[in-house]
Amino acid sequence: MRSNLRKSACVVLLALAACSKPAAQSQGTELAERTVSTAPVEKGSVVESVELVGELQGMEEVRVSPVVPERILDLAVKEGVRVKQGDLLATLHGDLQSEGLNQAQAALEASRANRDAILDNLERTRSLVESGSVTRAQLESLEAQFRGAEAQVRQASAAVAQASAQRNRTTIRSPISGVVAVVHLREGDLAGAGSPVVTVVKSERLKVVLRVPERDFLRVSEGMPVRVSPLARSGQVVEGKVSLKGPVVDRMTRTGLVEVHLDNKEGQLVAGSAVRASIELSRREGVVLVPAEAVLLEGETERTGLATAFVRQGSKAQRRQVRVGARQEDRLEIREGLAGGEELIVHGAHLLRDGNPITLAEKKETGK
Repeated sequence: MRSNLRKSACVVLLALAACSKPAAQSQGTELAERTVSTAPVEKGSVVESVELVGELQGMEEVRVSPVVPERILDLAVKEGVRVKQGDLLATLHGDLQSEGLNQAQAALEASRANRDAILDNLERTRSLVESGSVTRAQLESLEAQFRGAEAQVRQASAAVAQASAQRNRTTIRSPISGVVAVVHLREGDLAGAGSPVVTVVKSERLKVVLRVPERDFLRVSEGMPVRVSPLARSGQVVEGKVSLKGPVVDRMTRTGLVEVHLDNKEGQLVAGSAVRASIELSRREGVVLVPAEAVLLEGETERTGLATAFVRQGSKAQRRQVRVGARQEDRLEIREGLAGGEELIVHGAHLLRDGNPITLAEKKETGK
């Protein structure tokens, strides 16, 4: 009898415990009201681009080197100086060339004196031949000597011209009008055919030379928009287009060559300077864009593209699974899960659960 009573008591106690457990659990799952701020889901443009660093070069660029190997005596220009065609760039030591010119001029004077002496003798001989005092053979011999003397004069004149040209080569002049982009050597340095002294570029039109990684190079095509900005002046932006795409990918660097040609009539850009270029690979309009801070990324988001967001449904938060796309500065593209016009919870989303009661921050502040 007592054992039956004990069994009955245990059953009652277990039943009471079972009834009280769900009540305790239901109290534990009550969600606290959260203060949030919202923003409407909007649509905009998504631009995919590749950011690169390149160099500005002149469309017409000449590296000026001397013809004769000599040391630099004087540099007449500095980097950034504008020059005209024919302007003096540098002067080389020309002692040997000057001495060669002096010797050639002396030889020319001697040959002219010899020719003139023979000519005087020839004229006298001609008058003597008429009187019969000199034979015709003597006259012909003098005429032959005169022709030889004239040939020597012409040869000496050519030597003077050559020596003069050699001396003139000790002065280096600009072959084009433009800007001195680089001064490669200094006074006293030895310059030769393989040692450019200065580089002169035409600055009215420049090109940006870019090496694009293979994965992006395959998507680049001529005519794509490009934004160019000097690294030293990030606020200055010049618009251009892809003007030239190389035909191959470099096997060593796995990059391809791309050129962007730019007008520079106002001289805002400087050849030789480094620039940042942004090539627009694609543009999509009417894309759902939301603030990046409103999207709760997960560990597998990078692989699956799935993330979490919350929208306002009256006084509660509704959880949405979304699929994210490209990032556009401080906004994210949403490919699935949200529609334009919905009210997205931005601030406070990380504290929410599905069905969480919410209060708008603006309303709470107004109630104060």
